[in-house]
Amino acid sequence: MKFRNIKLATTALLLTTSLSAFDFSMSVGVHDFVVSDIINDTPADGIHAGTSHTVGVNTAIYAKHTTTTGINILAKAEAFLDYDRDHLDPDHIPIWFDFLIDIDGIVNKFNDNHSIKWYILMDNRQNTVSCVEREVRQHMGVGYQFTQGKFLVDLNLYGGFYYIEIDDDTPVARGYTREQTDDGEASNIVELTMNYDFTKHFSLKADARRYAANTGGALLEQNYELHALYKNDTILFDGVTLNFKVKYAKYDLDRFHVDNSATEGRDILPFDNDMLIQAYATIPLNY
Repeated sequence: MKFRNIKLATTALLLTTSLSAFDFSMSVGVHDFVVSDIINDTPADGIHAGTSHTVGVNTAIYAKHTTTTGINILAKAEAFLDYDRDHLDPDHIPIWFDFLIDIDGIVNKFNDNHSIKWYILMDNRQNTVSCVEREVRQHMGVGYQFTQGKFLVDLNLYGGFYYIEIDDDTPVARGYTREQTDDGEASNIVELTMNYDFTKHFSLKADARRYAANTGGALLEQNYELHALYKNDTILFDGVTLNFKVKYAKYDLDRFHVDNSATEGRDILPFDNDMLIQAYATIPLNY
């Protein structure tokens, strides 16, 4: 796959950094996976129009480290166990995964308020209720960061590779073949991130990303995330944080559209979005 060099560089960086230097934590929580604006244009697929809610429990392992040269490393492996009632994918195994590697460092720090940073961002979702069989995104970028007291804002630009594969069960019921359910593109990301620490205990972070194809500039996906974090070592156990997160994704699936007698003009899925609502606690594992 493209950008294998990113994987090799990241692996080498992780291996050369002693695992004992990492701060490990785990999370446990509950979630609701929401798919909205579902249309019912294919009775054979058994999917009802409206909004689908899939509740469940989740857990994750996190590894964080900052090197002596100021490079920040974050790795996450997260698993979700769902109570799948609506069966948007009729043959869905109700467990799915979200993986992340996020690395950044300073290119140039002009002063306490202004700096230029570099980024490596890799994430992977597998087997979601919303029929995403596999999604792989690998990007490198640069960005501008502004900080002022409790406020932080980042504006970042990335280049890399975007791949998505739609689970074939629902598309097949809609007239699509398995060969028509995946797509990979050289891509770019425009990202805006803001963080504000209201108090020493409570902070709020908002993030927006726009994924687009390098060739033709077609929109691939839009992500919006809101993350509220509360920590208080006096009330909670030392190092424990309480988190509430909402992440909305809207996919541009027009590039999969096939208009023939088999599909009868239907899109590959009867929806183009999903939203993950999570409430979870994060607990440190090394003291």
